[in-house]
Amino acid sequence: MFLRQKLILIITLAVTAVSAAAQVQVGQYRLSRYQQIVTEYKRDGTVVVKVTGDRVVLESTDGLLRMEASIITAESRLRAGQETRLIKARAEGQVTFHLAQPKEKRTARGNAGVVLYDDATRQVTLQNGVFVEVDDPRFLATQKGDKGTIYLGEEDLRVVLEGDPNRTETVIQPKRLPAEETKK
Repeated sequence: MFLRQKLILIITLAVTAVSAAAQVQVGQYRLSRYQQIVTEYKRDGTVVVKVTGDRVVLESTDGLLRMEASIITAESRLRAGQETRLIKARAEGQVTFHLAQPKEKRTARGNAGVVLYDDATRQVTLQNGVFVEVDDPRFLATQKGDKGTIYLGEEDLRVVLEGDPNRTETVIQPKRLPAEETKK
């Protein structure tokens, strides 16, 4: 390889019962259940890992983010003395996702054709047939649309969906208070 070219390492794994548990961990996230993995190491310290397979998985080690899809591309930056974080991720092909905000006891899960995660903006962009379910201690909401964005704040969670009015829908239902709280 020429020094000017990017260093690319391609590893192809055959799927067998033994390799089904294969995984790669990069800093604070893991990729697993893949049939092929392509890893690109860039000069600036960026590492791009692309995995393909039937239902590949990307999950953060803290359990706050999980995606399953046919193709997942994850980007991180390696810096000496610093923790390696997921910078961006792209999941394609009947994507299911799960986002957790444990402090608020809130989750958002759903599916879309394409899901993009951007750590810098704390946004998850959803495209192509979006369904989102938000489970909060106070309510349960389901939303459908053509595309959307989930904004992950420290305390707030904001979901913005767009699309044809015939395909866009939001249903919010309050949860019942436990019997002890209604007596107060």
